[in-house]
Amino acid sequence: MALTAEEVAAQKEQTRKQWNANPCGQVGDIEYSPEYFENVEEYRYNGYGDWMRDFYRYDDHQGVRLLEVGFGQGTDLVQYAKGGAECYGVDITENHRELAIANFSSRGLNAELFLEDAADLHFEDGYFDKVVSFGVLHHTPDIEQCVDEVHRVLKDGGEFVISLYHKNSAFWWFTKFLKEGIFKGKLLTIGYSGLKATIERGADGKEIKPYVKLYTRRSLRKLLKDFSKVEIHVKHLYGKNFWPLGRLIPKPILRALEPRLGWYVIARATK
Repeated sequence: MALTAEEVAAQKEQTRKQWNANPCGQVGDIEYSPEYFENVEEYRYNGYGDWMRDFYRYDDHQGVRLLEVGFGQGTDLVQYAKGGAECYGVDITENHRELAIANFSSRGLNAELFLEDAADLHFEDGYFDKVVSFGVLHHTPDIEQCVDEVHRVLKDGGEFVISLYHKNSAFWWFTKFLKEGIFKGKLLTIGYSGLKATIERGADGKEIKPYVKLYTRRSLRKLLKDFSKVEIHVKHLYGKNFWPLGRLIPKPILRALEPRLGWYVIARATK
């Protein structure tokens, strides 16, 4: 059943509440300093996701007009700016915008950053060469409208790169559903939607309950039905995702399993 406009607004307010309290990618205490943003960057690409730089190829964007939907603290958008892109971003979280502005300023880089809902972008048709959104749009119940807007603002032949949480992942089924949902009983106390909300740091699934939807390869491809070409990948798999096996699984086996059981399902879509 489709949500009403009021229900959609309420879900987005929960998401805004989550990220204002717990900015995406926060490392330690928040500081508006170059050292803080460098620490966030170091953790993101060398701790959390050591596959990201090679996969997203941030450096090769000279002259590309690029929009990021959900820029967080600006960590990824900064990489594109370093790679020569003309950068724009939208985010619904006030704290994210303040942090991202400080991040760009501390590095002497430029970006146009807007407090704006991706379901209603102010940009004209065909304005961007590329739109990216990393781990963001699974937090909004009107994702179809957001994707329609992305399609509208892309040039013909432009590229949309989107990553969403993968339902058929080791992290979801072993760590969240089995360990926390069943073994620790959270499915009984906060329910399925509450358990999904606790994927986010600081969310308890009750008072702080951001909207989270999980996607499969098929559902992501369906979401991108209006694009002429869609290429699907699955990334981000670590031994700790296989509770209770932990780090016992050899790395070659993890590499072989990653295209099926990684945490992010990612599409490169061409308009």
